[in-house]
Amino acid sequence: MRETFDVAIVGGGVIGMACAEALSRDGRHRIGLIERDELGRAASWAGGGMLTPLPPDHIPEAVRDLLAESLALYPQWCARLHAESGIDPEYWDCGARYRKDDGTQVDYPRMAQVRNPRLVKALAGTLRRRRGVTIFERTAARGWVLDGDTVIGVRTDDKEIACRQAVLAAGAWSAPLGADGVGPAKGQMLLLGPGEPVLTRLLIGEDVYLIPRRDGQILVGSTLEDAGFDTTPTAAARQSLLARAAQLWPAVHARRVVAHWAGLRPRPAGEGPLLGPHPRLSGLLLATGHFRIGLTLAPGTAARVAHALSPENAVQI
Repeated sequence: MRETFDVAIVGGGVIGMACAEALSRDGRHRIGLIERDELGRAASWAGGGMLTPLPPDHIPEAVRDLLAESLALYPQWCARLHAESGIDPEYWDCGARYRKDDGTQVDYPRMAQVRNPRLVKALAGTLRRRRGVTIFERTAARGWVLDGDTVIGVRTDDKEIACRQAVLAAGAWSAPLGADGVGPAKGQMLLLGPGEPVLTRLLIGEDVYLIPRRDGQILVGSTLEDAGFDTTPTAAARQSLLARAAQLWPAVHARRVVAHWAGLRPRPAGEGPLLGPHPRLSGLLLATGHFRIGLTLAPGTAARVAHALSPENAVQI
C-alpha cells in the first residue's frame, strides 16, 4: 500500500471535514480524507444551516450533551475557519421563534445559524492549506483492509490507503462500510428570493422552518422521505413546503421560489448518531448517523474524535 496515514477518514462531508480539521490542528497527525464525490456536496451542502434544525423539545436525550458542546464551540470554530480560509461561514445568532400547531410559541433569542455552503467551503479551504492533510476526492471507499479484525487501510477502486486508525464519517453511504442501520432519508428544501417584509429571525413550526439569510433570501425546509438514494426534487414537495410555510408566515406568498433541491440525511436506527469504536473491528471509529443535526453536531463530534485519537487517550468517546 503506497499511502500511509495516522488517520484515514472516510467521508468528506461536514463531519468528516470537521474531524480532519480538528486532528490536523496541532500538526501531529498525518490525515487522509477520502470522499466519493466532492468535499461537502451531500447533506452538508443541502441542509439549511440552522443550529439546531429541530424544535427544542424534539432533541433526543442521547445527543443533548454533545449538542451543548457543539453550540459552545461554534463561534470560535467559525472564526478560525474564516481566518484560515478567507471564507466567512456567516455565523449569525439571529434568534428563533418556535410556534406549535396549537398557537403557543416560545422565543429563543440566542439560536444561531451558519451559511452551510460557505461553511463547507471554509472547511475545505482550510484543509487544503493544512500541512499533513491529503484529500482524495472522487475516490469511493469500497471496504477495509484488515489484519484479522483490525482495520489497517481503506480499499478503493484503484488503491489501498494504509492507516493506523480509521474514522467512518460517510453519512448516508456508511452502512456498506460497517455502520449498521444507517440509511438515507431524503429531504427537500426551497430557496425564496428577497422581498418585503423582511424576516429577521428563524421561524420553526411543528413540521416546517424558515431560515432568513442576511441577503434577504429565505430557506424553507424540509421534507422527510424514505426514497432510497433518489435526490430528485418533486412538484408535490414544493407545493407542500410552500403551503406549510405560509401557515407559519403568510408573507411567503410574496416571495418567488428561486431554487429547489434535495439531499440525503444519514438516519440511524436509534435515536442518536453512531459515535465511538466499531463493535467488531478494532482500529475503526464511527462518526456517522447524525441525521438532521449533523451540521449542528460537527464541531463537538470532531472534538471528541480528536480527543479519542490523540496519543494520550484510549479510543473511548
